Amino acid sequence: MTYRLRQSRDGGIELVDGLPARVPDGKISSVIEAVGWRTVLLWYMRTLAWVWVAKGLFNWAIILGVFPAREFTTMSLALQATVVAFAGFDLLAAVGLWLAAPWGGAIWLLCAMVEAASPVLSPRSALIGYFAAAINVVLVTGYFLLSWLAARERD
Repeated sequence: MTYRLRQSRDGGIELVDGLPARVPDGKISSVIEAVGWRTVLLWYMRTLAWVWVAKGLFNWAIILGVFPAREFTTMSLALQATVVAFAGFDLLAAVGLWLAAPWGGAIWLLCAMVEAASPVLSPRSALIGYFAAAINVVLVTGYFLLSWLAARERD
């Protein structure tokens, strides 16, 4: 059995069991109850961070001309601006999501909502279609739901 010391916010030190929580049954509700909604939110954000790293690198690949079918120089000026903006902001949002920083979530929400609205508001400068926009809306809804559940857990 392994033990470790943990210091609470008020300065108290306690000895805690270092083994992971044991879940008697394999149900997902039991696992979430054992680890907590804050941990679920953290891993949701870290999974999203990897997706946004891939999106940012994909945009950089378009800029650098990796895909011959999508030549950056032949795109419209509005689409070029969109690709360049998301090449930077997607990677910045990914770093913030991985660190679970409040600014990371804010930048990611901004990126996801602008990207989701772009096929409707400006179809000529949209990088994604309606299906990907719907996926962005679902991901944002999941983020808000998990944030709400994590906040309820703290109370």
